[in-house]
Amino acid sequence: MKPVYILFVLICLVLCTSCNTDDSENQAQAEIRDILYDLSLDFNLGNVYGMMDHVDNNYLHKGKIAWHLNEEILDRRGRFQLLEIEVLYIEINGKYAVAHTIDHYKSSLESVDYHEPEDSGYFSYFHRNQGSWLIYGDQSWIKKKGSDLPSTKGQQAVSEAF
Repeated sequence: MKPVYILFVLICLVLCTSCNTDDSENQAQAEIRDILYDLSLDFNLGNVYGMMDHVDNNYLHKGKIAWHLNEEILDRRGRFQLLEIEVLYIEINGKYAVAHTIDHYKSSLESVDYHEPEDSGYFSYFHRNQGSWLIYGDQSWIKKKGSDLPSTKGQQAVSEAF
């Protein structure tokens, strides 16, 4: 009877250890989705400081630093009362990620949808820093003339990760 019991325990251990419930990519996607949800909730509550808590100190996006992002949030908050972020998919490559979303801004006068990161991408680029995902920007200093898209040269820091 003992050999059957030992065999049963060994089979259970093998089955339990083979189930990888802590898949790092799924966990990273869940963390980024939670951040995007927090951003929309903080926007709806008017908590700009709460939104900026999710931004890396080295934020740089199309030549704009975190101060500019704060100003953009304040401008959008003055124009819209509600933000809903619909996550389409998230690309993860090591410690970098790009979230593809549709940001639905709404007020009593208008509704505007931004397809991110194509339209502005303010909240699309993430970097894992000291165990936390933070909004990092595309790390480009220059944007193409006549376009809101970042130059391919300036986006090397993020695109090399992909």
